[in-house]
Amino acid sequence: MTAGAEVFVVIFVCTGNRARSALAEGLFRRHTQGIPTTVSPVGTLDVGSVPPLSDATEAGRRLGVDLTGHRARSLARADLTSADLVLGFESRHVASAVVDGGSNPGRTFLLGELVMLLDDTASAEEDAVERARAAVADADARRIRHRPDPAAPVVKDPLGKTAKVMYRTAEEIDALVRGLVLGLFGRSPEPSPRKSRLRRLR
Repeated sequence: MTAGAEVFVVIFVCTGNRARSALAEGLFRRHTQGIPTTVSPVGTLDVGSVPPLSDATEAGRRLGVDLTGHRARSLARADLTSADLVLGFESRHVASAVVDGGSNPGRTFLLGELVMLLDDTASAEEDAVERARAAVADADARRIRHRPDPAAPVVKDPLGKTAKVMYRTAEEIDALVRGLVLGLFGRSPEPSPRKSRLRRLR
């Protein structure tokens, strides 16, 4: 899939590809139904073809996404060179995507950073793929002038933490992905299921 095709290609990068990037993939796919996108998650570490963390699977279920079929895949086995957008959760993910994965630096961001930079005022009537590519280019141009931005949120690794931490992490990713979809495509996703129940588990 090339960046020139009429499909918007997104890759999420985390560490083990067993929680954050897997959740982001499922949520992005859920929130972009009907939009010509393709999305894949990878990890900077090669942990083998293992399933998601059990708490991540449960958190995904509560937010309306099924991670049971997911298996971890490493950055070393992925081609990031032609992706329209590559998103990490920590600065080291972004660095690895560019240095090891060959992703275009102008299309590689922290997820929280990009959501802060996107302008959601453009018309949703535009071609979705063209609109999203233009939004990414505009965000890149603006971050060059304002770098670095210490306010950009980092999504911390929930590995080894409690189920409540995993649920909070999933909620955080869901909020960021919904902001991403709004900024890229002008679509305001519906609220995720069982949101109130997740909040009660904090």
